[in-house]
Amino acid sequence: MARPGTVKRVHTAVLDLARRAGPTALTMEGIAAEAGVGKQTLYRSWPSVTAILFDALAQGEEAPPTDEQGADSVEAVLGAAIEEISAEPQCSLLRVLAASIQTDETVAQEFRERLLAPQIAEIRDLVREAGAREPARVTEMLLAPIFYRWFMRLPQFQGQELTGHVRAVMALDR
Repeated sequence: MARPGTVKRVHTAVLDLARRAGPTALTMEGIAAEAGVGKQTLYRSWPSVTAILFDALAQGEEAPPTDEQGADSVEAVLGAAIEEISAEPQCSLLRVLAASIQTDETVAQEFRERLLAPQIAEIRDLVREAGAREPARVTEMLLAPIFYRWFMRLPQFQGQELTGHVRAVMALDR
């Protein structure tokens, strides 16, 4: 693996390049030029553009802690997740990953283990703290419409609609 400083430059380059020119601009040549490294440096650490992209997204910032409690904390975390998956360049980059997940089991497994599982565990813990009897089931019921809306490019939950969704799903578990 490349040195930590190089890895950070490559991660920044991928996100900056995607932000400026979109995900179709992500090539090994473009990333190398943006990061100021040789292509061989990239290939020694990552087998593909998708691997670099995934690694950059997986190393992203963690969500800030919330002072909210119960269903309000669940709502706050879901609202932050919706904002993250809806904002560019993350939205377009996640769509590139979603396409790769369909054809590459290695990418799918990495996505589940490094990105999805920790986020689901965080939400499941908040749901448990909010009093759910079946936190895993409630978490899935909360997230499914969000992913569906994102995947189908439908408007996401906002404001009172998100509040209503969280309250309705939590009430189903009581």
